[in-house]
Amino acid sequence: MKMLKVAFGVPLLAILLAACSDESSETVSQKEEPIEKSTAVHTKENGNKTAVKESSPNTLQTKASTIKKAVNSKEADRDYLLNVMNGYQYIQVGDNQYIYYGINQEQNVFCMMEVNFDASGDYVENINFVDNASEEQIALLQNQIQEQQKQLSDLEQQQMEKELDDYYAQLEEDRQKEEEAQAKADAEAEAQAEADRKAEEERLAEEEKKQQEEEEAQAKADEEEEDTEALEEEEPAEQTVSQEQAIQLVRDQQGISEDSPLFVTYDHVDDSGNYIIHVYENVVDNEETGEEHTATQGWYQVSPSDGSITDVTVDGY
Repeated sequence: MKMLKVAFGVPLLAILLAACSDESSETVSQKEEPIEKSTAVHTKENGNKTAVKESSPNTLQTKASTIKKAVNSKEADRDYLLNVMNGYQYIQVGDNQYIYYGINQEQNVFCMMEVNFDASGDYVENINFVDNASEEQIALLQNQIQEQQKQLSDLEQQQMEKELDDYYAQLEEDRQKEEEAQAKADAEAEAQAEADRKAEEERLAEEEKKQQEEEEAQAKADEEEEDTEALEEEEPAEQTVSQEQAIQLVRDQQGISEDSPLFVTYDHVDDSGNYIIHVYENVVDNEETGEEHTATQGWYQVSPSDGSITDVTVDGY
């Protein structure tokens, strides 16, 4: 009963007693008596519960080398050993010691791999591979195998097979869950990528629209500015100084009082919209007839916007 708990409690450690030199050769010579296989662990290969894996000496030595490397790097725990030796039968020879073995009947070769766990029973502590074991080692191992075979009842054998079936069923369930989770993750990633693509398209469209609106607004502003400038050029400056005020401004500037014989009058508006003020006096040519003429004293240009005065007498208005 202890053997059953150790064999299937933590890792499903298993080794195979098989009679072949490699996986492609015949399993048993037609002329020799077949090896006892009553305790072979059945695997679920090809849907045949009676099929077992083969463990030739060469195959076992390769696995031993693989596990040794993991031991040296402190990575060889029970799960690791299970993965490497999955499907093979084993013999327990101590509390934390197991032996995997292989036989090549045609070449009369027997080899075995001793696996020792540390005190905790969790990590492989040492691997010892024995190639072409001695007859004494073979006999001792075969006796141990026979003793352990006797301890396994039919019920225990069925329990072993059930636990193996449960183990593979759990592996399949885990695989399906992993595939479903991966499919869901892929779908979510694809949906997120599509959402990101649409968001980027919308952002670019929004930027393009905003840029177009800014260009249109700028074009409108430029057009309005041009219209304003054109209007300012076409329209005269706002008149803040009247004709009468312009006349008075000239009087003040030239010092012409109201009782002066000089006349200060508005004459016309020039092409720039400025007032033209005429300063003159009347000269009598004939006192009897009263005939007279005007003598211009000056012409002055007055801005209707700011009242500035410019002497334009030389222009000869």
